[in-house]
Amino acid sequence: MVRITPVKRLRIELGLSQVEFAERFHIPVGTLRDWEQRRYEPDQAAQAYLKVIAADAAFVARALAAA
Repeated sequence: MVRITPVKRLRIELGLSQVEFAERFHIPVGTLRDWEQRRYEPDQAAQAYLKVIAADAAFVARALAAA
């Protein structure tokens, strides 16, 4: 059985493709792919950012769109 990474689970729960997630939350798509394929783990800052996205993705998207 293949375990899904927390990053991929979050993206799937939000119903977004890798490109959509990367663009919406200003994460390089290559970085997102690396995280999802377990080539690299998100550092502490990225983990915190992903927790904020998980808590309120709509707020983060609005905040980034307004910037």
